[in-house]
Amino acid sequence: MNEASAAGGRPAAVPGRPVADPADWTGADLTARSDWRLDATDAESAHLVDMARAAAARLGGDPNRLLDASRSDFDLGPFAGTVEAMLGLLRDGPGVALYRGLPLDDLSLMETAVVYWAMGLHMGAAQSNNPEGDMIGHVLDAGRDYDHPQHRGYQTSATMDYHCDQTDAVGLLCLRTAKSGGLSKIVSSVRLYNEVLRRRPDLFEALTQPYCWTKHGEMEAGELPYYESPAFNFLDGKLCTAFGPQHMIKGHALPDAPDMTARQREAIEVVEALAEEHHAAMRFERGDIQFLNNYTALHTRTAFEDWPEPERRRVLWRLWLRIPDFRPATPYSAQWAKGVRLERTQQQIRLVYRG
Repeated sequence: MNEASAAGGRPAAVPGRPVADPADWTGADLTARSDWRLDATDAESAHLVDMARAAAARLGGDPNRLLDASRSDFDLGPFAGTVEAMLGLLRDGPGVALYRGLPLDDLSLMETAVVYWAMGLHMGAAQSNNPEGDMIGHVLDAGRDYDHPQHRGYQTSATMDYHCDQTDAVGLLCLRTAKSGGLSKIVSSVRLYNEVLRRRPDLFEALTQPYCWTKHGEMEAGELPYYESPAFNFLDGKLCTAFGPQHMIKGHALPDAPDMTARQREAIEVVEALAEEHHAAMRFERGDIQFLNNYTALHTRTAFEDWPEPERRRVLWRLWLRIPDFRPATPYSAQWAKGVRLERTQQQIRLVYRG
């Protein structure tokens, strides 16, 4: 490939050199911009409510029947252009899109699932979030321990580390907010690479060599409990990042994995510090949908205090999407090319988390 150009007309990303990419931004830059924030219009909302009600009735109120649906089953009307705009932001823009104002008060849970699923079908293909086969994941405090080797952070109320999910793009739909806390924080991983190169070039090699990542026990019998992936990957002239300190630390701590070196640990700590320095923060409101390109953006959230009443507790719905003509998959993402699926996994869509 010619180093002067890459797909999308941007200069090709070359290992060891600064990367020029529209997904390179600081938190201050992003906060000052409005192009990645899209507000619901009255026409969109009215159409989506009508579409969802008709579809929910057609499906007999069974969310699992969505699994057999195709994008042609859902006419997004005026919302179709908004979905295309969000795809453009993810593919060739800042790698983040925020849609505000989905009219949840006018939608049942089933109807909300219809809208969210239809949106996903018009963007790509959904993937299982866990071995239980949840195609829409439930991000909530399930009483899990963030430090446990087989527990995932999204099932706790703890402060999480900066990370990307193991698919092309992740969507988070806010159904209910916490009593306090739970602030969303995002950062450009392209910016993090450029800052590492500028400030700590001695860590470049560690971040471009494989780390061991835990599978959280989500594997078949006889498989290794970890897999390998570098943090910074150069694929088809593009920088594609994979980062998740807890996954990496837990992976190296497994009995069959090599110990994490002091240089590898320092590299993780430096990237985390840079992420905190360059992040943008936002507070989710009911009806918000945040989409992120997992190869160019990291995300986290602060700890939160939940409401005592179960019906008021914080819930986000997570959608993992594989998107055509997207960035090349990192080894981290390629490991889960079919989602988190085991032989026993049966795909399902649950409207309410039951544990």
